[in-house]
Amino acid sequence: MRVNTLRIELTCNGRTLVMGPGEDIDITKVSGLESSELEISTSDNALLDGVSVNGKKIGKRTIHIEAKFRNSRNNPENRAAVIKFFNPKYEGKALITNMGISRNIEYELEGWTFVEQRNLNTRLGIVVDLICPDPYMLNVDNFGKNMAHYTAQFHFPWHSLAKRATNKNQYPEMVRGLMLGGIITGYRTLHKEVALPNDGDVPTGVQIQFVAKRGNVKNPKITSIKTGQFMRVVCDMKMGDVLLVDTDMHHQIVELNGVNFYHHIDRQSEPFELNVGNNYLEYDADENYVNLDVNLYYRPKYLGV
Repeated sequence: MRVNTLRIELTCNGRTLVMGPGEDIDITKVSGLESSELEISTSDNALLDGVSVNGKKIGKRTIHIEAKFRNSRNNPENRAAVIKFFNPKYEGKALITNMGISRNIEYELEGWTFVEQRNLNTRLGIVVDLICPDPYMLNVDNFGKNMAHYTAQFHFPWHSLAKRATNKNQYPEMVRGLMLGGIITGYRTLHKEVALPNDGDVPTGVQIQFVAKRGNVKNPKITSIKTGQFMRVVCDMKMGDVLLVDTDMHHQIVELNGVNFYHHIDRQSEPFELNVGNNYLEYDADENYVNLDVNLYYRPKYLGV
């Protein structure tokens, strides 16, 4: 890999270590950014050549980094800072930018060491090995969409009408002849169906936030139109309640106002992910779906960067 276009920012326990162009640390060698381990399950065929493939699984990602400080002027301070940063007790996050593309990934520290120094004036070098239990690189942006939102109606010049028009010559040309009794700043748009594009390499989970914004709601539900899979929660939401549903296969969550509510899932519900390409979701409720705001959040996943 061409390391001169590569920047790696490691964050752990409130500390940050940055390597790459324009930084104090140069990256001299790196591996594991393009792909993860692949596990293929096979079985023998008694009378046929070869084997049958039973399944495939993307395993953990291992990232190996070799780097060196640009100069040796601050060797004692740099050495102490690196030792303090690489604390195996804490999980970290890596922000990796390669050829203008940035991706995030969480990691555990497998091990690290300093490269042996010939003398005190030799530049400090480090070797780091990271393990990423979830092998996928994440988009740095968390995409979101409100399925029931307000469309702004402000324009300039802005004319505020405080009373009903009685004389067509009384107001500017743009409102003559209209009977207006107040100020319109926007209108609410209800989209029970919405398209969510996933440009990643694999399916990804989605967070659904139901907010009872305008009154009570009974048994909110969201459906993946193409597959028919849905998540329905049996509950009576009161005005102001927030119901969070996360369909990520590694940490599925159902919470009402921050409290675990998973046992209230409809028994026919099936957590679904957003497939690669366009996905179409639709929300509903047994009663008063118009009182809901439905916020959707997701992050595409990639095989490498």
